[in-house]
Amino acid sequence: MQFEWLNYLCEYYDVSEEEAIKLGTRADGRKPSLPGSKTCKPVSNMTMEDIWALKERKTEKDIFDFYVDQGSWSAFRQCVRHQDLTNLHLSVLQPFIKDGLHVCEYGCGVAPFAFSLCNVIKPDINIDISLTDIDGCEHMIFGNWRLNKLKESRGLENVNIHVKPARPNELPKYDKKIDVALTFEVLEHLPSPMKTLANLMKQMNSKAVLIENFIKHEHDLDEELECDLLSAALERSQYYEILKFNFNLIMGQSPEQDPNGTRAWQLKY
Repeated sequence: MQFEWLNYLCEYYDVSEEEAIKLGTRADGRKPSLPGSKTCKPVSNMTMEDIWALKERKTEKDIFDFYVDQGSWSAFRQCVRHQDLTNLHLSVLQPFIKDGLHVCEYGCGVAPFAFSLCNVIKPDINIDISLTDIDGCEHMIFGNWRLNKLKESRGLENVNIHVKPARPNELPKYDKKIDVALTFEVLEHLPSPMKTLANLMKQMNSKAVLIENFIKHEHDLDEELECDLLSAALERSQYYEILKFNFNLIMGQSPEQDPNGTRAWQLKY
């Protein structure tokens, strides 16, 4: 199933589809000339590692700034990557679609799961979507713009989109209890996955569902990992202990069987 993954990207950044694919395709050592927009400055002649090295990334604010400093990099990368993951998005979300659903896409980037969801739901269904990422990051700004454009084009008047940014030392509060939370390829980048999980659990409805993965990199636990944070890696085992105690695994394989797999867990209470 293919949606308009690149059309909105091309419109927002005034590039061709060919340019968008080139700018969003991963390659070692690449230093793309990323365009600016009305909401970010251009970034060029730097690798991701160069952007990380622009300043010392010791405090939570310094780490969060990395996602602002990269400009449109992740907007292009994520649109190109996720255009081939539509079936995954829908397979994990469609079993839970219902009237009144509140979906929280945490570490949303360009909000790929919400984008796929809004391409298939019926216009008469009532859904709340909360988007959380780093305050001021270009990928969430673009993702929210794109989602609202799609909402308008499909006449989804009953879809309510809420932007709830994460700020240094301040986890987001949502307007209503969460039914489905998504943390896809984000936990390894968080200063504390444990604090994020605790915050989400406090704001979940009874029997709510968490759809997650937590990429496990092979490294020494005293090794600097750049944006794949050492603090996150150190919390990984305890994170899954808490999940197993409070949730039932209802989709996918256990983290022991498939460390980098995508899973769905349902609260036991």
